Amino acid sequence: MKNTKETKIVRPDTLPEAPEKLEFESYPRSFGIGQDIQPRKDLSRFVKWPEYIKIQRQRRVFSKKLKVPFVVSQFTRVLDKNMSKQVFKLLLKYQSSQKPKKKVFSVISKENSNKNSKSLFLKHGINSVSNLIIKKKALFVLIAHDVNPIECIVWLPSLCFQMDIPFCIIKNKSKLGGLIGRKKTSCISVSYVPGKYKDEVEKITECFRSNFNDRYEDAKKRWTD
Repeated sequence: MKNTKETKIVRPDTLPEAPEKLEFESYPRSFGIGQDIQPRKDLSRFVKWPEYIKIQRQRRVFSKKLKVPFVVSQFTRVLDKNMSKQVFKLLLKYQSSQKPKKKVFSVISKENSNKNSKSLFLKHGINSVSNLIIKKKALFVLIAHDVNPIECIVWLPSLCFQMDIPFCIIKNKSKLGGLIGRKKTSCISVSYVPGKYKDEVEKITECFRSNFNDRYEDAKKRWTD
């Protein structure tokens, strides 16, 4: 049997019109408590950063905005890599025989380990080093560049210049601490060096004078950006 149903073609003119109001009205989203789910956000600015990171960022901003006086900016100019290697090479020829007592570190060489033999004296700490500088017993002074807060050490280069004692600003406080068996230290003064190393010490002190002591007076008048 033939299918008697005929297919009707619906023209677009005859389509039913859409209702003006839908059954479900659209409402603006509300992101209050217990309401719609909030979209993903960058929450990095809400993170509670550690204190040392805050200080680093504040310093960076201040250094860009302000002119830095020479007293502070001199700590960015450190001893060059080759010379600092020679200094540490000289001081690392000695090894500790006992633990440090009262901030005095007596280091005896491996070759002359007898009791009568003289030892290399390193003193660390701001008070001990400043006393040696005032009494003019220090041969030279090593100052760390990354002491925090910098106000603790900022006056030491001017004292060395005033008392005419060679000094240098060197990287970093952890390396200086390794010389005396500590994690870190702000400054070190050398009060005695055996006679066989006098030539090396003279070269080092001359380098310190030419790079730091002699340039101190001229550089003090300049401010850096």
